[in-house]
Amino acid sequence: MPMVSIITPAHGAETTISSTLESLIAQSHPDWECFIIDDGSTDQTAEIADRFAARDTRFRVLRQEQSGVSAARNAGLAQAKGDWVVFLDSDDALAPFHLETMLNHTRTLPQADILHCGWRRLKNGAPWWQSHPAVKMDNPFAVAARYCPFAIHAALLRRSRLAEVGGFNPEMKMCEDWDLWQRLARAGAEFAPVEGLMADVSVEAGSLSSNRVKHLDFGLKVIRRGHHSDPRIAYPVPALAQGITKAALGMACWYLAIWLVGASIGQGDNPVELLDRVAEPIPPDADVYAFCAIMIDGIVVGAFPDEPIWPGLWSKIQDKLPDLEAWLDRHAPQEAFGSLLVRSLERKVADQLPTNVPTTIGRTRIQPIDLDQPIVDLILPGIERLRCCIWRGSTLLGQLEFVVFGAIEADAIRNRLRREFGPEFDDLNHPAAALLAEDGFVNLSDQDDGRAAASMAAPSYSGVAQQVLKLMAKVSYWAEAKTVTGWWSKKEPTPTRVDSISGMAHAGRAEFDRIVEEESQRAVAASTQMSMEMPSKKTGPVGDEVPRYDTEAYWEELFSQVDPWDYRNNYETVKYLQTLSLLDDRRFSNGLELACAEGTFTRMLAPRVDNLLATDISASAVARAASLQDHGSAVAYRQLDLLSDALEGPYDLIVCSEVLYYFENREKLQQIVDKIAGSLRTGGWFVTAHANLLIDMPHETGFGWPHEFGAVGIGEMFDQHPDLTLSVEAKSPLYRIQRFEKVELGGFLEPTRVEVNTAQPLPLQVASQVRWRGGQVVEAAADWNDVPILMYHQVSDDGAEQLARYRQSPEAFETQLAFLRDAGWRGMTLDRLLACFDEGAKPPEKTLVLTFDDATRDFMTHALPLLHRYGFPSSLFVPTDRVGGSAIWDSAYGSPAPLLTWEELAAVANSDVTLGAHGVRHVRLSALAPESLLRELAGSKAMLEKRLGREVLAVAYPYGDFDPAIRDIAEQCGYRIGLSCVGGTVRADADKLALKRQEVFRGISQSEFANLLFG
Repeated sequence: MPMVSIITPAHGAETTISSTLESLIAQSHPDWECFIIDDGSTDQTAEIADRFAARDTRFRVLRQEQSGVSAARNAGLAQAKGDWVVFLDSDDALAPFHLETMLNHTRTLPQADILHCGWRRLKNGAPWWQSHPAVKMDNPFAVAARYCPFAIHAALLRRSRLAEVGGFNPEMKMCEDWDLWQRLARAGAEFAPVEGLMADVSVEAGSLSSNRVKHLDFGLKVIRRGHHSDPRIAYPVPALAQGITKAALGMACWYLAIWLVGASIGQGDNPVELLDRVAEPIPPDADVYAFCAIMIDGIVVGAFPDEPIWPGLWSKIQDKLPDLEAWLDRHAPQEAFGSLLVRSLERKVADQLPTNVPTTIGRTRIQPIDLDQPIVDLILPGIERLRCCIWRGSTLLGQLEFVVFGAIEADAIRNRLRREFGPEFDDLNHPAAALLAEDGFVNLSDQDDGRAAASMAAPSYSGVAQQVLKLMAKVSYWAEAKTVTGWWSKKEPTPTRVDSISGMAHAGRAEFDRIVEEESQRAVAASTQMSMEMPSKKTGPVGDEVPRYDTEAYWEELFSQVDPWDYRNNYETVKYLQTLSLLDDRRFSNGLELACAEGTFTRMLAPRVDNLLATDISASAVARAASLQDHGSAVAYRQLDLLSDALEGPYDLIVCSEVLYYFENREKLQQIVDKIAGSLRTGGWFVTAHANLLIDMPHETGFGWPHEFGAVGIGEMFDQHPDLTLSVEAKSPLYRIQRFEKVELGGFLEPTRVEVNTAQPLPLQVASQVRWRGGQVVEAAADWNDVPILMYHQVSDDGAEQLARYRQSPEAFETQLAFLRDAGWRGMTLDRLLACFDEGAKPPEKTLVLTFDDATRDFMTHALPLLHRYGFPSSLFVPTDRVGGSAIWDSAYGSPAPLLTWEELAAVANSDVTLGAHGVRHVRLSALAPESLLRELAGSKAMLEKRLGREVLAVAYPYGDFDPAIRDIAEQCGYRIGLSCVGGTVRADADKLALKRQEVFRGISQSEFANLLFG
């Protein structure tokens, strides 16, 4: 009995079957049998097979009416006697040592049911395009549920396993081998790779099936089965019975579809029919760069081009790309997905081209520049990206990439050369350039090769195109150019006058300036003219104001206007509620409120006190408070001067907030302390809330009001009174709420101290007066210490499961901040980091920057209070056209997160937060045509500056999607800092417009978090 049975179906294979069968005769392992199944051939296939059978008894020929390859293989399998089976198509061949190598591995891997080697394509007998080496599959079913893992004759299969799953499915007219691998994997078959061996697949023009619709339909059927149950498998592995997670279905379908789209384009067909057949939507997390790589593989395999593949193949496929781009832009959940795919395709193709030959791929131009020659203006109508390959003689020094607006001036290229390569590469004094300038002429460099291909369907930047065309019409060389999308003559270019070319090159700069100015004016027009002046409402003294707070006249003047301090804002309301929380559940018989103002807190306190007396020095305030009291309320109102009038009592509760620092010295405050202590009965409580002032804690967050004491000083004086002891303190970054209890002489209580958050957003009149972290600036060190920039998105428990990676729970975020504080880390603002670069200052050890992308509302409600509590500044990056809306770029995952409004951003901007730009629409910048790109960068900067009245110097590239050309446009827009999503820390030699960041993902452990801090 032979060890291995080889099954070879054949139909119309008279030109290839002989070499296939000869490869079997040449095998170093002789113990095999081969069944040749003639599937209704009408040519000489059967006769050739008969001759081999007559020549070698190991061959047997079976005949059947044409029933398809699956039925043919099953017929051979029914006759097979070997323990192992190889399926070898009639146009392929095995290397002489193939069977021996594979069978040797059956002895070293006795548990394996399927051994599989790598595979590659052969063109004219030589390896062609990409090879696919064998890889170990940790989960073969998960692989086979998504794609076909190997070529059919790369596998050696245990025959008994094939019998268990029933062989091939005759209903599968294509992808039948993939379907078999998937069923075997679901049934628990063991797969094992055989490394270092390749199965060869012979290819020739037309060998790829042109029936891509059938290929797609059957391929999708296999994929969908892999994500669901399969009733054909009687005894699946229990964990695989229902298939793999449905969440992966869409991506697998589209990976297959996009490969076939590429093959369709490569064969010269329109791909839209294929795109319309995929029922599954494109996943919102589809990776355009993965799509691009898959599609290029499909294009090349479908086209079967001669070497070199590019740029010749581009000219054959480019007219099919606009339809693809438009379809994807309409149907993909990511904005401009099709545009990004096609642009990525262009640049990927350009990467494979020589750098010493001028070439145009779509809207990307490869332009060699020899530094031994003068650098000239380049006129590039229809070109979006210019890739300058910098040569000196025969040495390639590097590449520069530019976003261009139809033309680029030589000075722009020179400036980039200076920045990238240093002044030694400056050609300003090049003698050839001087001679040309004296003659008044330069040549349009390689304009004969220029092509503004119509392969891109992005919006055109018509302004510069029109200017360039008008100028071109005046220049003799361009007079015969038909359109900006045509091929130009290959004849030697005629010299063109310098002034004409300079005009065309200047048109590119003029277009840039026009767009920037339009965005600036749009920002002015859209601005709500939010006043950045100090509002009339007050929270404390302004400037050098030193009034007589202890006089009735001051307070009467203040309360001549209604609600002068905006008592009803969210900040005050939360503080009132926190004050009430210190009362626990206790009910009071007699209470006294000092400095009740207009009674806002009085009305909240009244239900807790049987008899409440509310007092204020201002008669106007008392009258207004009384007029606003609830009907039937048991509150009495009285004018009272805290210094001169008696408090009476005794009381169970006295409340006095936001007034005691207005007494001009500690002697007067001591009088008040004594009065209050004397008016409380034993066991009674005194509750007070006051702001944190810098006079108490110069290096911590607080207000710089010109008083002798703040909350800390006031609290200390009450705590030092022999009859009072501090029992509870609720501390926030901006104020403290304290509860003192009157005790018997010498009594003491161990105080309970809690941290509370301030309400957000802070009112502008509050936030604008805060000196965050005492106004301290991180000092310079002797040596540069690398700075980690941590990147967050949301701090929230709520949101789509697929986006959980980008969310920190508030509890986890607080744990991280506590770790940073306890480990000695300090926060640095982006402005200070920029100053380190500009001034040569060096950041000290353990200094970091915290950044948040997208400006979701949870930044204000969850992240910001914790940042304030732990004393860290932060930076927030805002997509300006989405402000006040939601993160619609995530809408495919579910309900998108709400974003901050302009009013909230204005408050946040005064709350130790640096605001930066995150584009206008939150789109991938590399997907955009030059005009759209510029509007995203210039427009977001202008809108933030006009709306919020402050300079914006930082941009976080949406999705981290940028390249050197985009970085250059950001710099031209006035940004000084650009943040990427590339991991790492900021070194002294870092490019300020391409700084690295460390993403803090959900579920990160403390050790992983600590590792982020050191790159």
